[in-house]
This record gives sequence, C-alpha cells and structure tokens, in this order.
Amino acid sequence: MRSGIIILLCILLEHIARFIFAGTLSYNAGAAFGIFGSSPVFTLILSGIACVMILYAVFFMNIKPLMRAGLSVMSGGALSNLIERILLGHVIDWIPFPLSFIDLNFNLADVEISLGALIAFLSCI
Repeated sequence: MRSGIIILLCILLEHIARFIFAGTLSYNAGAAFGIFGSSPVFTLILSGIACVMILYAVFFMNIKPLMRAGLSVMSGGALSNLIERILLGHVIDWIPFPLSFIDLNFNLADVEISLGALIAFLSCI
C-alpha cells in the first residue's frame, strides 16, 4: 500500500512542481539525452515495458523494504514520463543544467528515476 502512495506522490510532484518552478520548457521525444528521438513510438514501447517490469517487482516480488521504496520512487518517475509520452508524444523537460560543453535539460521525474535507482542500489550493499 505504501508503495502505491509513493508512486502517486512522485507522479503528482513532477506535474505540480513544473507549474510552480518551471522556466524554459524543452520537449524530448526520445529517451535519456534524446536517444531514440527519431523513433518516439519505440521509446514509448520501451518505457511501457520498463514500467511494467518495475511495477511487477514492487507489487509482486518478495524484496527488501528499501529496495521496494527505491523501485517505487523509480516507477513513479518512469510512470510520470510515460504518461507524458502517451498524452503528448514527448516528455517536458523544465530544469536547465547548463555545462560549458552542453546544455542539459531534465525534469523532476528524471531525478526520481535516478534517486530511486540509487536507493535500490544501496539496498543491495
């Protein structure tokens, strides 16, 4: 039950925070760093499969509580991006991170995916 709440909070947090804090918006039809950008349908299918696999682990596998928490945060971010891909055909990136050699843009869902992966990894140590 707690996993479902974490997932919903992550989805809501991304969409609420964007309206409060967003400055410049950019649109990414691809996956991380725009890979597969020329094939948004492939990215959508790949994202959907990843979400199903993570959700299966969260709700149906016997895993450590910390691993379950990490995968819940990760799936909340992944589902948030998947919802945008389904409804809009792309993900809206709104957090700029300019570097001297490249301008990166991402969203809170990307942070949730990375943070969830870190938590899941730490649960294995």
